[in-house]
Amino acid sequence: MDLPRLVAAAVLLGALRPLLCHSAGDAKSLHPVVLVPGYAANQLEAQLTAAYEPPTPVCGARKGKGWFRLWPINHTAMDDPRQATCFTDQMSVVYDAVADDYGNPAGVVTRVPFFASTRGLIGWDPVVRQLEAVGYRDGESLFGAPYDFRYSVAPSGHPSAEGARYFAALARLIERASSLNEGRPVVLVPHSLGCALAYQFLLSQPLAWRRRFVKRVVFVAAALGGFAEGMDILATGMDLGLPNLARPSRIRLGRSQQSALWRLPTPMVFGDRPLVVANNTTYTANDIVEFLEAIGFPEGVRPYVTRVLPMWEALPEPMVPVTSIIGVGVSTPETFVYGEEGFVGAPEVVYGDGDGDINMVSLEAIEKEWSGVEGQVLKVLRLPGVHHSDFFSVGFALKKVVDEILNASRTAKLCPKTDMQVPVGEKILKGQVL
Repeated sequence: MDLPRLVAAAVLLGALRPLLCHSAGDAKSLHPVVLVPGYAANQLEAQLTAAYEPPTPVCGARKGKGWFRLWPINHTAMDDPRQATCFTDQMSVVYDAVADDYGNPAGVVTRVPFFASTRGLIGWDPVVRQLEAVGYRDGESLFGAPYDFRYSVAPSGHPSAEGARYFAALARLIERASSLNEGRPVVLVPHSLGCALAYQFLLSQPLAWRRRFVKRVVFVAAALGGFAEGMDILATGMDLGLPNLARPSRIRLGRSQQSALWRLPTPMVFGDRPLVVANNTTYTANDIVEFLEAIGFPEGVRPYVTRVLPMWEALPEPMVPVTSIIGVGVSTPETFVYGEEGFVGAPEVVYGDGDGDINMVSLEAIEKEWSGVEGQVLKVLRLPGVHHSDFFSVGFALKKVVDEILNASRTAKLCPKTDMQVPVGEKILKGQVL
C-alpha cells in the first residue's frame, strides 16, 4: 500500500477507535471506580440556625430558611461586598483548643450532598462521560466520594470528628461498591488534596482490608509532601475567586480551615530548601513553627505540631498497586521573597519545576519513597506541560487518566454510550448526604 493510503487508513482507524465496544458481558465485569475530588471540587450546603450570630444583618437573612448552597459560590451575588462578608464567615471553621478539634461557627450547619454519586463533583464531567461510555453507571459501578474539604484528619490520640466520619463513610462506600459488583475490589481515583486524604485513609485501614477492597489507586497530581505556595496562602490568605476581597477576609479563609495546614511543605520532603524569605530571615520546611509566629498566626502552631506533623513524618507505602500521574515542566512557585513591607506586601516569586501548583520534589515523593520496595507495585506517568488543574480538561491528559483507570479495570478502549439495564436483583447506590 502506498504512503497516502497508509495515512488515510491510519486516520480512519483512529476515528473508529472510540467505536470499538466491549461485549455486553464486559460491562458487568468492570471493577468499580471511586472518585475522590480535590480541594473545592465538590458541592457544600449549609443552613443557619437560631444560634447563628451574623457579622452583619444581611448575613442572617437565611436563618431558619433551610439548606442553601454554600459552595460553589454564586459569583453574581458575590459582587455585593456584603455577601462576600457573609460567605467568609459561613465558610470558615473554628479550632477549639479545649476540644482539640475543628468545627463550624456557632449556628452554621453544613453537609456534603450527593455522597456516593458523581453528581456533586466539580470539574470531573469529562472523566465521568468517558467512563460511562464503556459501561460505567453512576451509583452502580461508578461512585463519587465528596467530602467537606475545609477539614482533614488527625493522628491517633487527637479527635477529628468530620474526618473520622468521612473515613467511615468512605470505607462503607468502597465495601458497598465491591458488593454491588460481585465482590470485585475498587479502583480508587483521587486528585490533588484528595490524594493526601485517600492516602491517609488507606494507612488507617488494616492491610488485609486494603488488599481485599482496593485493586489499584490512581493518584492524579498527588502532593504528599505539601507545596511551597501553602506557606504563601497562610501568609497572605486566599480569595476563592471572590473579587476585591478585603485582606482580613482573605486571611480568615486562608488560615481557619483545618485543611490549610495540610498544604504546608513537609520537612521530610522539602528539607532545607528555602521557601520564604522575609525580614532578612529564610524559612524552610524545618522552620514552619517560626514562620507561623512571624506571620501572626501563633494559634496555628499547636495544631500543626500535634495534628499535622505526626501524619507526614514519613510516607510508608500503602502496599496496594499505585499509579501516580503528575504534570511536569510547568513554571511553579518555589520561593516567596517578601519586601520591606513584610508579609503585608506582595512577594517576589522565584519559580521552579512542577505542575504550576505543586513542586516537583513533592510530586516525585511517591516515586522516591516507594520505588523498589518489595511488594509495592508502582507506575509513574509524567505528562509534560500539564497544569495541576488541567488533567481533566486537556485532551491528552484526560486520555491518560482514563486509560489508567480502564487499564486497572482490564479495559483499554472506549465505546459509545449505550443504555444498560440494572441487572435483576441489583440496586443502584443513590446519592446520599454526608
